[in-house]
Amino acid sequence: GWSGVFLSMLSFLFFTDMCIYWIHRGLHHKLFYKRFHKPHHLWKIATPFASHAFHPVDGFMQSLPYHIYPFLFPLHKVTYLGLYIFVNVWTISIHDGDYRVPRPLRHVINGSAHHTDHHLYFDYNYGQYFTLWDKIGGSYKSPTSFEGKGPHDYLRKLREK
Repeated sequence: GWSGVFLSMLSFLFFTDMCIYWIHRGLHHKLFYKRFHKPHHLWKIATPFASHAFHPVDGFMQSLPYHIYPFLFPLHKVTYLGLYIFVNVWTISIHDGDYRVPRPLRHVINGSAHHTDHHLYFDYNYGQYFTLWDKIGGSYKSPTSFEGKGPHDYLRKLREK
């Protein structure tokens, strides 16, 4: 029923977020970063183009959770396709520089502000949708833009001079 569809969507998001966190964090290890993940980090300030700029091994590794989930848990095929589209849109949105997230969710949702700081500082905010695994793994960093010290704030100050 509909409750099962809703629960499968939530578990898909939490399962893939957990897996992406660990895969993404692993890709930042010195043995893998230069060879596989650095092409994605050529953009210090992320853009929608950066969301799909990656080495094929990087892309393959980070796509695995989305394809493994339906083999482990029940998921309707239309729900799977809808979630796959959502993942693509979300991936673009966390690279688009639009930092709007409802204030009560700013430290729960891993939005564009979090991912911009990930591109700037590398060792923080590896998560895909949520900040949960970054907090568990000790890699959570409150975005500098939420403190008025982000790249857009810096550019605004330069223009004012």
